[in-house]
Amino acid sequence: MNINYTGSISLLFSTKPLLIWCTKRVNILLVLLLSLPFFTHSADVNWHKVSADNIVTLDTHYGPVTIALEPELAPNHVNRFRNLIKDGFFNQRYFYRVVDGFVAQGGSNETHDVTPATDLLTAEFTVPLAKDAMVVEENDMFAPATGFYHGFAVGIDKAADKMWALHCPGTVAFARDNEKDTGSTEFYIVIGQAPRHLDRNMSVVGRVVAGMPALQQLPRGDKKESGFIAAPTKESKITGSYIGTKANVSANASPETYYMQLPTHEEYLKRTDLARNLNSPFYHNTDHAPRPVDVCYYQTKASTSAW
Repeated sequence: MNINYTGSISLLFSTKPLLIWCTKRVNILLVLLLSLPFFTHSADVNWHKVSADNIVTLDTHYGPVTIALEPELAPNHVNRFRNLIKDGFFNQRYFYRVVDGFVAQGGSNETHDVTPATDLLTAEFTVPLAKDAMVVEENDMFAPATGFYHGFAVGIDKAADKMWALHCPGTVAFARDNEKDTGSTEFYIVIGQAPRHLDRNMSVVGRVVAGMPALQQLPRGDKKESGFIAAPTKESKITGSYIGTKANVSANASPETYYMQLPTHEEYLKRTDLARNLNSPFYHNTDHAPRPVDVCYYQTKASTSAW
């Protein structure tokens, strides 16, 4: 039996009921079976399971890009994005604006007909602070605090009882005009370093959980033209979009499950402890330790299993 839970093996074989294993094989099997729910629970409490209808995929020339949506951060925009994918709106359209080190923007480039399914949305820049939002860093440069909600990086203002999604690498959000209530069908994905000046100014719907290398290969536009590509080619095309992942759709199988790591996970705590204290022989300057943690650099992980 292969049990992949940290510390579970030593605990498992130190309990008295297991001392009878050589003579009571039935009993040991029972003890193991009764132990499994405990260990499964211990692993799962450090992960957020993304519901199947909140995993979506965009097919590109360079491979699939899978996105986890978080409805609590911008419910109407998430619903719109999901419905546009279900309707095939993005199919055969393009990433028509790609700025190196910034964003890849896709959609119709405002060439679609306006219908009730594509009309303007009211901005969703902030939402009420959720009780299970977890603070990682106080006094962030752009927010009173930063942390994670369901594995998505958020800014937190306890005094105002508000939270909002951060613009970390891989963030997916709706594009808009100057007026705030003008999001409709256009979206962008952050492909460079975190443009945190956009926090609380855009409606964020999710985060890329697989396929960032495909986005990084997209043709770039001229920065003098704000990254817009006058005549996109097949290399810029969104060839398909669907609910789920490439694997489960191709096999006509059940949706693949994704889990978002929470900042309580042992692996994340170890990563951020090293970032704060630089407690490794590699580091020779540890001035100002403990140092602040940038949650966009130290994002939680996405996985198809809870480990």
